Amino acid sequence: LGCRILSILEPRACPKLAQGTLAAAHRLWVEDGQCTLRLLHYPPVHDAGKLPANYWRAGPHTDWCCATLLFQQPGNEGLECAPNPKAMQDGAPWLKVDPVPGGIAVNIGDMLGRWSDGRLFANLHRVRMPTKEESSPPKSRYSMGFFMQADKHVRIECETCETITAGDYILGRVRANFAK
Repeated sequence: LGCRILSILEPRACPKLAQGTLAAAHRLWVEDGQCTLRLLHYPPVHDAGKLPANYWRAGPHTDWCCATLLFQQPGNEGLECAPNPKAMQDGAPWLKVDPVPGGIAVNIGDMLGRWSDGRLFANLHRVRMPTKEESSPPKSRYSMGFFMQADKHVRIECETCETITAGDYILGRVRANFAK
């Protein structure tokens, strides 16, 4: 499914790439594959109404990958999205992305934003704290994210940035995230 989504985006996002390049760059079960499935658990929140407004289950961020497929179950609300700060006006609202039975939320990531020469922007998202009603009684929030990261050897070439392998791109993001 993820490769199909990338194939649909490719002609507009990366018009200079040969057809099928994005899908072919994301292989499973290979030595240098970087696609990652994460099972996400957010612990129950007690006394949600007493928490400051600036507390988050996951703070605002963009994903490093090309695309994320997020699987959520109804009853596990909290995901919110906003336009990328590079593309939005100040004060753009955060929109709820509540679970839909059988639905999959798709986020564009930073890697595809780079590969597309800025034709696509990674969307900013966060997971808010549960409301008082949602946390009575307190319960965990669960979701699954499949992060489509191109294979390590794949070269991300575009006109506006220096060519880099997908492996070095992810390593650079990890290093920047944990730099002093």
